[in-house]
Amino acid sequence: MKHIPGWKCLVPSLFALLMGLLILAPEAYAAGPINWFVSVTVSNTNAPAWGRMLPWDKQGDNLITYTEYPANGTPVIKVARSNPANPTYTVIASIPSPTDHGGHIQEQSQMVQLSNGTIIMAMRNRQTDLNWFGLPIVKSTDGGYTWSYVSQLDTNPNSQGRFNRGLWEPFLYVMPNGCIAGFYANEKHADDNPSYSQVVSERVSCDGGATWGQEIYAAAQAGSARPGMPGFARMANGQYILVFEVCGTDNCNVHYKISSNGTSWSNDLGTVLPNQQAGPYVTVLSTGRILVTSATTNQISISDNNGQSWYLNSPPAWSGTETWPAIYQTETNEVGVVVNLNSAIQIKFGTF
Repeated sequence: MKHIPGWKCLVPSLFALLMGLLILAPEAYAAGPINWFVSVTVSNTNAPAWGRMLPWDKQGDNLITYTEYPANGTPVIKVARSNPANPTYTVIASIPSPTDHGGHIQEQSQMVQLSNGTIIMAMRNRQTDLNWFGLPIVKSTDGGYTWSYVSQLDTNPNSQGRFNRGLWEPFLYVMPNGCIAGFYANEKHADDNPSYSQVVSERVSCDGGATWGQEIYAAAQAGSARPGMPGFARMANGQYILVFEVCGTDNCNVHYKISSNGTSWSNDLGTVLPNQQAGPYVTVLSTGRILVTSATTNQISISDNNGQSWYLNSPPAWSGTETWPAIYQTETNEVGVVVNLNSAIQIKFGTF
């Protein structure tokens, strides 16, 4: 099947060079809709959720991370791989929830890869008594088989048993200079004056995730507004787009903001992105086209002009009640939409 593109695995450096050249010249490719052609089940074991992909890493594998929820146990983060020689997804690593301090709930994993091949993963974590929240960073130097602790993107040791003082939904992105931008939904500032029910926070690491810089308010508004579920990408014009939901005051509709450098943001909640609601995800294709999807509307919005205007792809990737989607470029002219649907992690592939 076309969704196992072998040539990229054999020459990943050539593919990376091609991707870099294409993003500089998006005008060379004609616009057109995404045409869906096949779906693949990654896992249907233990009610998996929150699937996130690392497409065609430097080892030549397509990696997926997700969380399993055993009926009689705590969540376990899984990493599965496929490649042309082994196209079926096979679990290569399991990261259980910690058991100290009476136990933890650990989930919502997401991966990026550095230029030296190290894979960095972020996840959310909370003690079962809700007296501590964290966003652990772990790394793998062997292609995702083994993982070791690195740092915390952020922590809240003052949650005092309150569920609404958490840290949620981490998202990592490797910047052109090799630094890692880490975004997350943050409820720590609900106790501040003025109070922020939730903000989208950003911290940057330039040492592989070992340490993180000062917190940046990427999307925030004092009061009951709850921006969250951040996603982030670099556009073809060199600027950056941040997508997020705004609950509390805007029915979890998706908003977006633009930054010239990815770390400086306007002091507002950005612009509403029509037809998108709850849990958004953004990717920028090698052609420069921007794709955004979200959990509730089950639509894919397309921009061919760096976010100035949007239109919907027809048809959507999925017709069921899916949750927490993520969208990726998986080949030169192919995308994959990862969802949690019918108690399984599935991917729908389409050509563009």
